[in-house]
Amino acid sequence: MPTIVDVAERAGVSFKTVSRVLNGEPNVRDATRQKVLAAAESLNFTLNHSARSLRAHNPPVIALIVHNPASSYAHELQLGILKGCQDIGYRLIVETTQKFEIPDTLTARKGLAGIILGPPQADHIELVQRLAELDLPCIRLATELDINSTPRISLDETRAAFDAVNHLIDLGHRRIAMIEGADDQHASKLRMAGYEAAMKAAGLPLDPDLIFPGNYTFESGRRAAEQLLKASTRPTAVFAANDDMAAGCLATAYRYNIRVPDDLSIIGFDDSASASLVYPALSTIRQSTVEMATLAVKWLDQMRRGKQLQPTHRIIPHELIIRKSSAPPARA
Repeated sequence: MPTIVDVAERAGVSFKTVSRVLNGEPNVRDATRQKVLAAAESLNFTLNHSARSLRAHNPPVIALIVHNPASSYAHELQLGILKGCQDIGYRLIVETTQKFEIPDTLTARKGLAGIILGPPQADHIELVQRLAELDLPCIRLATELDINSTPRISLDETRAAFDAVNHLIDLGHRRIAMIEGADDQHASKLRMAGYEAAMKAAGLPLDPDLIFPGNYTFESGRRAAEQLLKASTRPTAVFAANDDMAAGCLATAYRYNIRVPDDLSIIGFDDSASASLVYPALSTIRQSTVEMATLAVKWLDQMRRGKQLQPTHRIIPHELIIRKSSAPPARA
């Protein structure tokens, strides 16, 4: 069955543009609108329940509040929520803000079924409490931080990071560096905890000279790699707390003529689109961001209908994906 992504690819536009057209939003060029509609028709694309709802004057609205520096993660998050909204006839609005506050445009909006918070907003105690005061239903994604038992969907970050590092250890690596995530996200601390746990379990020392700061962007991964690859005794492997930073590390390695994985193994986290587009393709931890997002929409719909959520915390399984960027060290 064709998806909104297929329509976007056929029309040569972003999936957000397709969403605006299918949701009947006004600020779209007529030529673009016709191109999207033609692509949808050629693919026999239908919106199921939402096709009927979009003809209504005031379909329910779900708002996503997010400002995540990892662009690939934010893209998949929006895609998953959009798919969930289409399945049940809701509209999606996205507020990308660096501030930890609720935009006035949301509090004044009628028909708001609820709000989904992505990281780092999902970790912000005052923001979550403010939503509760306003009696606005809220689902928090990709956070294991419990705030007033607010419903949340996450994965076992610590275990997932442990599995990533343990994969490198199993290959024979002993000098393993880590590029940390943004310090304003709870998941970053948990991924660091997984790195430390794997190293300790293998009897390997925790060398502070092998830990480098990052903020989930390609550029921060590149900067960290500049430091770790210039070291007199450089690591044989790197665990980056997300794929964008792993890709930055990969690019820097090739600039220094360091072959991956022959001279340096790299593993990321998220299994974002970039992980399989770079060369060599990145080994990584797959977390289903799209699955989390679509489930969040279902939960908000249940809450809107007065149903009790059981349980209020769902852990989505992760998977170790082994590709070409990791291999045994040259001198194991």
